[in-house]
Amino acid sequence: MEEAEDMEESGMRRDVDVCKLCLATKKLTSVPDLSRFPFLRSLWLNNNKVIRELSCRSLNCCLTELHLHNNNIGSISGALNHLTCLRLLLLHNNQIRGLEDTTHELRRMQQLRTANGYRLHVIHRLPSIQLLDGKDVKPAERRRSFQMFSQERHRVLQSVAFGRRATSWSSSH
Repeated sequence: MEEAEDMEESGMRRDVDVCKLCLATKKLTSVPDLSRFPFLRSLWLNNNKVIRELSCRSLNCCLTELHLHNNNIGSISGALNHLTCLRLLLLHNNQIRGLEDTTHELRRMQQLRTANGYRLHVIHRLPSIQLLDGKDVKPAERRRSFQMFSQERHRVLQSVAFGRRATSWSSSH
């Protein structure tokens, strides 16, 4: 009901009038069915923090902008490959692993000009890298990449640092 009221306030009377939709910071846990918006071109789903699984099958294949940053997405495999008109895809500050699978998912997007979300993965995979995409690699980025991609090792180091004995999850369960 709130969505319909918001649309009317902005002067939109019909679903076909919607070409931009902002669902940022709505505490969404998944991508809603948006098939009723056939002319949707820009979609903001960022800052929901609780989106973990990504299913975008209901999204129009003519979508050109997709903002998915600041969520908890672990993989985009099988979720975006039909969005061949994307020009902008923002994925930073998620839990995405598997750079190979991710780039495979994006291979059909011939219009894609701006994408992000892979910096921490590259920093983790190439620990000696000092300059990436023309920007210095900051110590805070190294720490975040270590925490994100070496969670078990990070947990052990944290427990040692605080004088506790670390027990491995796999050996105790």
